[in-house]
Amino acid sequence: MLRKLHHVTFHVRDLAQTEQFAQDFGLITVEHTAERLVMATQGGDAFAYVAYRAEEPKFIGLAFEVASPADLEEAIAAQGAQGIAELDLPGGGRCVTLSDPNGFRVDLVHGVGAKQALPAYPAWQINSPLAYPREGRFEPKRPMAPAKLFRLGHIGLFVPNFLASLPWYRDVLGLIPSDIYHVPGLPHVQIIGFLRLDHGEELVDHHCIALMQSMDGRTDCHHISFEAQDFEAQFMSHRYLESRGYDLVWGVGRHPHGSHVFDVWRDPDRNRFETFTDTDRLRKSDGSRIHDVHDVEMDVWSSDPPDRYFS
Repeated sequence: MLRKLHHVTFHVRDLAQTEQFAQDFGLITVEHTAERLVMATQGGDAFAYVAYRAEEPKFIGLAFEVASPADLEEAIAAQGAQGIAELDLPGGGRCVTLSDPNGFRVDLVHGVGAKQALPAYPAWQINSPLAYPREGRFEPKRPMAPAKLFRLGHIGLFVPNFLASLPWYRDVLGLIPSDIYHVPGLPHVQIIGFLRLDHGEELVDHHCIALMQSMDGRTDCHHISFEAQDFEAQFMSHRYLESRGYDLVWGVGRHPHGSHVFDVWRDPDRNRFETFTDTDRLRKSDGSRIHDVHDVEMDVWSSDPPDRYFS
């Protein structure tokens, strides 16, 4: 069983520039050599982001943590995964490797060590006409600084053909569609899907993977997304990234499906990094929903059309 999304891997042109952006975004450097950069969140993971120096930037793949060593053996027996290998990354552990229909590397990992999580901000109490929980104190403000990131939450992937990719993620990885979009008036022509983990009746995020059919047939990563503490912290880290001159894609906004507050920026190689907070949580029994893409907004706080989010 897949427990959670564990890490992502990229090729980048300049490790120093990538590190500076990622630190300003909120990631913490674990290792930086001439050939490799490994970074973590503050949430206790050994690492969540890996970049290798290369002449051309490229998304390489993603990894899920599985529940037991037996899951690695099952992936070999049932799905033809490569043999079990030792992970040459901080925290150790073992992995097997699959390839999705688009050539993305999908590693299943187990036994990777963890570290002590760093302190969070004080809990945010919001006064409203329905309740006034903040009594007798001044609410502490979040600093204008890199975000405190707690985990890698989800990834968006551009795929040439959504309907050719969905069965692999559903049947091989066992993911459950939460929301699926189809072209106007043609429910069978599905082009975008948000897929969640199957933990039975245990609550999980609305999605850990979004599959998006690219308009030009490309295969790539659309974005990687890390959980921040709350949306005031997102607004303050937004101001910080703006002050550092980075390229904003979209945000701060709120998605209609998944409900999470998002803020998306580009790294030096034009990859999209996102913070999110306040996502929906679902069980297996909550099922799936189908939507006409013509009726979908990308940001319920904005009137901007969704096209540029997918470009």
